[in-house]
Amino acid sequence: MSKMFQAWLAMGGVGLLVLAGCDAPRSALWGDRTQGTVSDHSAAQPLEKPQNTARADVNNLYRGAGEQIVTFGDSITAGAGVGPQAAYPSLLSQSLDLPVVNGGRGGDTTATALDRLQDVIAANPWLVIVGLGGNDFLRQVPIAQTEQNLREIVTRLQQQGAIVVILGMNVYPFNGDYEAMYQRVASETQAHLIPGVLEGLNDTRYLYDQVHPNQAGHRILADRRG
Repeated sequence: MSKMFQAWLAMGGVGLLVLAGCDAPRSALWGDRTQGTVSDHSAAQPLEKPQNTARADVNNLYRGAGEQIVTFGDSITAGAGVGPQAAYPSLLSQSLDLPVVNGGRGGDTTATALDRLQDVIAANPWLVIVGLGGNDFLRQVPIAQTEQNLREIVTRLQQQGAIVVILGMNVYPFNGDYEAMYQRVASETQAHLIPGVLEGLNDTRYLYDQVHPNQAGHRILADRRG
């Protein structure tokens, strides 16, 4: 197991990870290679006692190699409407007192994300949080193609030694077919699935527009427990 990671504990929703006793190197990150941004906080924040341990069968759980935490997704990850500093990756970085690379890009489908996957791999991640599928649904991409792309993304990341967490965006307007699709991919790849990460956020109190969370919504995503 990597030095940077002594205990991985799942916390449902996008907050999703507490690293207890973590010794992660604060290395140089993507820089100009991608559109991602970095949040790096030096002031230690007290972490709550983790509530749920990660499943022991998660692929690469005890072999995670690499140097960085990367969030890989679409406009929600990028922080559309609120900016990257108010988006959940930055809030997660503050909670963990660790750098988190924001690899979100507005408009990405699983296909366009797959096209830039090499940038994520080049960042040498040991943990990648994958939040994709919403734009596939909105653009009516055949779900079989979405599933194939997502499976390839997860598999290629795992082949590089990364632990992969899939965010299941299976709430309104996403239908039950998407819920089953995320479950299949997670089961077949032994990725860690967090289902329904946007559940409860389709409320005007938590939305910037009809799709994207506002600052309050991102805080919920970053703090949510499962």
